[in-house]
Amino acid sequence: MAFISLLYANAFSQVPTYTLVAKNFNRSAADSLTFEIYLLHTNPGTAPFQYPAGQYFLKFNSAIANGGTLRYRVIGTGLPSGAVPQSASVSGNELRLASNSPVPQSNAPIISATGNGTLIVKMSLKTSASSFDPNQLLNLQWKNAPEPGFVTKISAYVGTFIQEITTPATHSVDTATVSINQISSFVPAEYRIYQNYPNPFNPSTNIKFDVPDNSNIRLAVFDITGKEMEVLYNGKLTPGSYEFKWDASKFASGVYFYRMQSQDFIETRRMLLIK
Repeated sequence: MAFISLLYANAFSQVPTYTLVAKNFNRSAADSLTFEIYLLHTNPGTAPFQYPAGQYFLKFNSAIANGGTLRYRVIGTGLPSGAVPQSASVSGNELRLASNSPVPQSNAPIISATGNGTLIVKMSLKTSASSFDPNQLLNLQWKNAPEPGFVTKISAYVGTFIQEITTPATHSVDTATVSINQISSFVPAEYRIYQNYPNPFNPSTNIKFDVPDNSNIRLAVFDITGKEMEVLYNGKLTPGSYEFKWDASKFASGVYFYRMQSQDFIETRRMLLIK
């Protein structure tokens, strides 16, 4: 009788729904690109989304390598080590992340239902050539069933059982978040962050800054109370001049501050969003 009850409970357990997005594309150098993959739980009022495993396959335009060899690797994650997808590789026109071994339910991470969701991975794509081909676009797309070969798959605990819940209709690539560009490889004499332009702005503005040496750079936006509203970039940059396009469409009109910080430099400037 207990076994029958368990089956009954699992049969009527709520299946989590989600959105999967690749976003926050950043040109950290002429030969390097980073982006992030987020999973967001979209029916949190029913049950938690306990995540045991997932695999992530993307199609892209391999001609951007500009004659070089491409290297694809994980450089960050919001998951515990056992839940991170494995074996990042490039195969023809595919970027591949194989599934992790399923995480036991007692240790399965909970996928967030707020903000962007849970950061599955932050990825780096780098060419051995001096730069990506400026005449080619990345053209990133999810590889989903029923396409042949390996495809993107996501699973969840439904009751006490692991169930594949892949829903290709909720998979997207947010190219609007392609935002940081190296506009010059000339080595500046010092760190510097410039006044954004246009200012005032609606809804987007450009933030230019100079980096004189290999540095970990953090660029963030704060409201007038000093509360951090959004991290625009947080990672390593090579010497050069950069420009970040910030889209503030989700924020209310008002005064905001943007701050650039490295190990040896910090500076904050004011900007005005008017809608």
